[in-house]
Amino acid sequence: MKYAARFLIIFFYTLPLFGWEPPPQIILKGILKTATRQRLTRYPDGTEKRWEEKSVVLISDEPITLSRGIFIGTREPLVQQESIEFVHVAFNEEFKSLLGKSVELHGYLIEPLADFYFVSDIRFHADTVIDLEWQKTHTPETVFYEPSITKLTGILYRKIFPGPPEYSSVENGDIPESSLILVLREPVNVELAEIEDEPFNQTEQGVREIQISFDQDPPEELWNQGITVVGTLYSAQTAHHRRRVLMTVQKWESAKSDVGVSSIQ
Repeated sequence: MKYAARFLIIFFYTLPLFGWEPPPQIILKGILKTATRQRLTRYPDGTEKRWEEKSVVLISDEPITLSRGIFIGTREPLVQQESIEFVHVAFNEEFKSLLGKSVELHGYLIEPLADFYFVSDIRFHADTVIDLEWQKTHTPETVFYEPSITKLTGILYRKIFPGPPEYSSVENGDIPESSLILVLREPVNVELAEIEDEPFNQTEQGVREIQISFDQDPPEELWNQGITVVGTLYSAQTAHHRRRVLMTVQKWESAKSDVGVSSIQ
Protein backbone atom coordinates (compact mmCIF):
# COMPACT_ATOMS: atom_id res chain seq x y z
CA MET A 1 0.00 0.00 0.00
CA LYS A 2 1.46 3.36 -1.01
CA TYR A 3 0.54 6.81 0.13
CA ALA A 4 1.76 10.33 -0.50
CA ALA A 5 1.18 13.58 1.33
CA ARG A 6 1.05 17.14 0.09
CA PHE A 7 0.50 20.44 1.85
CA LEU A 8 -0.92 23.78 0.89
CA ILE A 9 -0.82 26.94 2.92
CA ILE A 10 -3.70 29.39 3.08
CA PHE A 11 -3.37 33.00 4.22
CA PHE A 12 -5.32 35.96 2.84
CA TYR A 13 -6.25 33.72 -0.11
CA THR A 14 -5.93 30.08 -1.11
CA LEU A 15 -2.91 28.87 -3.04
CA PRO A 16 -3.18 25.82 -5.30
CA LEU A 17 -1.96 22.45 -4.06
CA PHE A 18 1.72 22.07 -4.71
CA GLY A 19 4.60 19.63 -4.44
CA TRP A 20 8.02 20.36 -3.02
CA GLU A 21 9.97 20.92 -6.28
CA PRO A 22 10.55 23.77 -6.85
CA PRO A 23 9.61 25.30 -3.48
CA PRO A 24 7.02 28.04 -3.91
CA GLN A 25 7.97 31.38 -2.41
CA ILE A 26 5.68 32.52 0.40
CA ILE A 27 5.45 35.71 2.47
CA LEU A 28 4.34 35.53 6.11
CA LYS A 29 3.97 38.29 8.69
CA GLY A 30 3.97 38.01 12.45
CA ILE A 31 6.17 38.08 15.54
CA LEU A 32 9.28 35.92 15.96
CA LYS A 33 9.41 34.07 19.28
CA THR A 34 11.55 31.42 20.94
CA ALA A 35 9.52 28.33 21.84
CA THR A 36 10.36 25.46 24.21
CA ARG A 37 8.80 22.03 23.76
CA GLN A 38 8.99 19.28 26.37
CA ARG A 39 9.90 15.96 24.75
CA LEU A 40 9.63 12.41 26.12
CA THR A 41 10.84 9.04 24.85
CA ARG A 42 9.65 5.93 26.68
CA TYR A 43 11.65 2.74 26.06
CA PRO A 44 10.34 -0.88 26.18
CA ASP A 45 12.12 -1.52 29.49
CA GLY A 46 10.08 1.25 31.09
CA THR A 47 12.86 3.85 31.27
CA GLU A 48 12.19 7.36 30.03
CA LYS A 49 14.26 10.14 28.52
CA ARG A 50 13.02 13.71 28.88
CA TRP A 51 14.52 16.80 27.28
CA GLU A 52 13.67 20.30 26.11
CA GLU A 53 13.65 21.24 22.46
CA LYS A 54 14.04 24.94 21.68
CA SER A 55 13.09 26.45 18.34
CA VAL A 56 12.12 29.73 16.70
CA VAL A 57 8.47 30.18 15.72
CA LEU A 58 6.48 32.83 13.91
CA ILE A 59 3.24 33.85 15.62
CA SER A 60 1.36 34.70 12.44
CA ASP A 61 -0.75 37.85 11.97
CA GLU A 62 -3.21 35.83 9.86
CA PRO A 63 -4.48 32.25 10.32
CA ILE A 64 -2.41 29.63 8.50
CA THR A 65 -4.22 26.57 7.22
CA LEU A 66 -2.26 23.49 6.21
CA SER A 67 -4.07 20.93 4.10
CA ARG A 68 -2.79 17.37 3.67
CA GLY A 69 -4.02 14.97 1.02
CA ILE A 70 -3.29 11.27 1.55
CA PHE A 71 -3.57 9.07 -1.54
CA ILE A 72 -4.17 5.33 -1.04
CA GLY A 73 -4.33 3.29 -4.21
CA THR A 74 -7.11 4.47 -6.51
CA ARG A 75 -9.37 5.68 -3.71
CA GLU A 76 -10.42 9.31 -3.40
CA PRO A 77 -7.75 11.26 -1.52
CA LEU A 78 -8.28 11.72 2.20
CA VAL A 79 -7.93 15.43 2.94
CA GLN A 80 -7.09 16.76 6.38
CA GLN A 81 -6.94 20.47 7.19
CA GLU A 82 -5.62 22.12 10.30
CA SER A 83 -5.35 25.82 11.18
CA ILE A 84 -2.28 26.78 13.20
CA GLU A 85 -1.34 29.93 15.07
CA PHE A 86 2.41 29.53 14.60
CA VAL A 87 4.95 27.82 12.37
CA HIS A 88 8.50 26.72 13.14
CA VAL A 89 11.08 28.88 11.36
CA ALA A 90 14.65 28.20 10.20
CA PHE A 91 16.86 31.11 9.17
CA ASN A 92 20.47 32.29 9.01
CA GLU A 93 21.87 33.63 12.28
CA GLU A 94 22.09 37.01 10.53
CA PHE A 95 18.49 37.52 11.69
CA LYS A 96 18.80 36.48 15.36
CA SER A 97 18.58 40.09 16.53
CA LEU A 98 14.98 40.22 15.22
CA LEU A 99 13.63 37.75 17.79
CA GLY A 100 10.67 39.32 19.58
CA LYS A 101 9.98 41.77 16.75
CA SER A 102 7.24 42.15 14.16
CA VAL A 103 8.68 40.82 10.90
CA GLU A 104 7.95 39.83 7.33
CA LEU A 105 9.38 36.47 6.23
CA HIS A 106 10.17 35.57 2.62
CA GLY A 107 10.81 31.88 2.06
CA TYR A 108 9.33 28.43 1.55
CA LEU A 109 8.13 25.35 3.38
CA ILE A 110 10.75 22.72 4.20
CA GLU A 111 10.01 19.11 3.29
CA PRO A 112 9.97 16.94 6.45
CA LEU A 113 12.39 14.02 6.53
CA ALA A 114 9.70 11.39 7.13
CA ASP A 115 7.28 10.18 4.42
CA PHE A 116 4.37 10.60 6.83
CA TYR A 117 4.47 13.48 9.27
CA PHE A 118 2.45 15.74 11.54
CA VAL A 119 1.70 19.42 11.03
CA SER A 120 4.12 20.18 13.86
CA ASP A 121 6.94 18.76 11.70
CA ILE A 122 6.49 21.46 9.07
CA ARG A 123 9.26 24.08 8.95
CA PHE A 124 9.42 27.40 7.13
CA HIS A 125 12.82 28.39 5.75
CA ALA A 126 13.18 32.18 5.70
CA ASP A 127 15.60 33.51 3.09
CA THR A 128 14.82 37.07 4.17
CA VAL A 129 13.55 38.54 7.44
CA ILE A 130 12.47 42.19 7.38
CA ASP A 131 12.01 44.32 10.50
CA LEU A 132 8.55 45.86 9.95
CA GLU A 133 8.72 48.20 12.93
CA TRP A 134 12.04 49.66 11.76
CA GLN A 135 10.72 50.17 8.24
CA LYS A 136 7.80 52.25 9.53
CA THR A 137 10.24 55.09 10.19
CA HIS A 138 13.20 54.20 7.96
CA THR A 139 13.82 53.49 4.30
CA PRO A 140 16.62 50.98 3.62
CA GLU A 141 19.47 52.26 1.49
CA THR A 142 20.05 50.48 -1.83
CA VAL A 143 23.58 49.50 -2.78
CA PHE A 144 24.85 47.61 -5.81
CA TYR A 145 26.90 44.55 -6.60
CA GLU A 146 30.23 44.55 -8.45
CA PRO A 147 31.59 46.34 -10.36
CA SER A 148 30.10 49.17 -8.28
CA ILE A 149 32.24 50.42 -5.40
CA THR A 150 30.27 50.34 -2.15
CA LYS A 151 30.94 51.95 1.24
CA LEU A 152 29.42 50.38 4.37
CA THR A 153 29.69 51.04 8.09
CA GLY A 154 29.26 48.62 10.96
CA ILE A 155 30.87 46.54 13.69
CA LEU A 156 33.18 43.60 13.01
CA TYR A 157 33.28 40.23 14.74
CA ARG A 158 35.02 36.94 13.98
CA LYS A 159 33.29 33.58 14.09
CA ILE A 160 34.45 29.99 13.62
CA PHE A 161 32.26 27.90 11.32
CA PRO A 162 32.41 24.15 10.61
CA GLY A 163 34.08 23.47 7.27
CA PRO A 164 34.77 20.32 5.26
CA PRO A 165 33.94 17.53 5.03
CA GLU A 166 30.40 17.89 6.43
CA TYR A 167 30.09 21.63 7.26
CA SER A 168 28.02 20.74 10.31
CA SER A 169 30.12 20.40 13.49
CA VAL A 170 33.72 21.20 14.47
CA GLU A 171 33.27 18.98 17.53
CA ASN A 172 32.50 16.03 15.24
CA GLY A 173 35.59 16.48 13.12
CA ASP A 174 34.87 19.22 10.57
CA ILE A 175 37.76 21.59 9.82
CA PRO A 176 37.19 24.96 11.58
CA GLU A 177 36.93 27.95 9.24
CA SER A 178 37.31 31.51 10.50
CA SER A 179 35.24 34.31 8.96
CA LEU A 180 34.95 38.04 9.59
CA ILE A 181 31.39 39.37 9.69
CA LEU A 182 30.35 43.02 9.43
CA VAL A 183 27.16 43.86 11.34
CA LEU A 184 25.76 46.84 9.44
CA ARG A 185 24.69 50.00 11.22
CA GLU A 186 21.41 49.79 9.27
CA PRO A 187 20.09 47.08 6.93
CA VAL A 188 20.45 47.60 3.19
CA ASN A 189 18.93 46.26 -0.02
CA VAL A 190 21.38 44.99 -2.64
CA GLU A 191 20.63 45.22 -6.36
CA LEU A 192 22.38 44.27 -9.60
CA ALA A 193 24.64 46.98 -10.96
CA GLU A 194 23.84 45.92 -14.52
CA ILE A 195 20.97 44.03 -16.15
CA GLU A 196 22.02 40.43 -16.79
CA ASP A 197 20.21 37.54 -18.52
CA GLU A 198 21.52 34.94 -16.05
CA PRO A 199 22.86 36.95 -13.11
CA PHE A 200 25.60 35.51 -10.92
CA ASN A 201 24.56 37.87 -8.14
CA GLN A 202 21.07 37.82 -6.62
CA THR A 203 19.05 40.79 -5.37
CA GLU A 204 18.59 40.78 -1.59
CA GLN A 205 16.40 42.69 0.86
CA GLY A 206 17.08 43.62 4.46
CA VAL A 207 20.74 42.58 4.52
CA ARG A 208 21.97 43.01 8.09
CA GLU A 209 25.36 41.27 8.01
CA ILE A 210 28.03 40.85 5.33
CA GLN A 211 31.00 38.51 5.21
CA ILE A 212 34.19 40.52 4.74
CA SER A 213 37.60 39.66 3.32
CA PHE A 214 40.62 41.92 3.94
CA ASP A 215 44.15 41.74 2.56
CA GLN A 216 45.16 42.53 6.13
CA ASP A 217 42.69 42.59 9.03
CA PRO A 218 42.25 45.94 10.81
CA PRO A 219 43.31 46.20 14.49
CA GLU A 220 40.87 44.44 16.80
CA GLU A 221 40.48 47.53 19.00
CA LEU A 222 38.54 49.13 16.13
CA TRP A 223 36.11 46.26 15.61
CA ASN A 224 33.59 47.26 18.29
CA GLN A 225 34.11 51.01 17.81
CA GLY A 226 32.83 50.91 14.25
CA ILE A 227 34.59 50.62 10.94
CA THR A 228 33.90 51.82 7.41
CA VAL A 229 34.84 49.52 4.54
CA VAL A 230 35.00 50.23 0.82
CA GLY A 231 34.92 47.48 -1.79
CA THR A 232 32.81 45.34 -4.13
CA LEU A 233 29.87 43.12 -3.23
CA TYR A 234 28.98 39.68 -4.58
CA SER A 235 26.50 36.91 -3.77
CA ALA A 236 27.24 33.79 -1.74
CA GLN A 237 27.91 30.80 -4.00
CA THR A 238 29.70 28.10 -1.98
CA ALA A 239 29.54 26.42 1.42
CA HIS A 240 32.45 28.62 2.54
CA HIS A 241 30.23 31.71 2.15
CA ARG A 242 28.44 32.25 5.47
CA ARG A 243 26.25 35.23 4.61
CA ARG A 244 24.01 36.08 1.66
CA VAL A 245 26.28 38.90 0.55
CA LEU A 246 30.08 39.17 0.71
CA MET A 247 32.53 42.02 0.18
CA THR A 248 36.08 42.15 -1.12
CA VAL A 249 37.48 45.14 0.77
CA GLN A 250 39.76 47.60 -1.02
CA LYS A 251 40.25 49.99 1.92
CA TRP A 252 38.93 50.68 5.40
CA GLU A 253 38.96 53.38 8.05
CA SER A 254 37.68 54.04 11.54
CA ALA A 255 33.97 54.94 11.35
CA LYS A 256 32.77 58.49 11.86
CA SER A 257 29.38 59.38 13.32
CA ASP A 258 28.11 60.81 10.06
CA VAL A 259 29.16 57.88 7.86
CA GLY A 260 26.39 55.87 6.23
CA VAL A 261 26.27 53.60 3.20
CA SER A 262 26.76 54.44 -0.42
CA SER A 263 27.32 52.79 -3.76
CA ILE A 264 29.13 54.38 -6.68
CA GLN A 265 28.28 52.97 -10.08
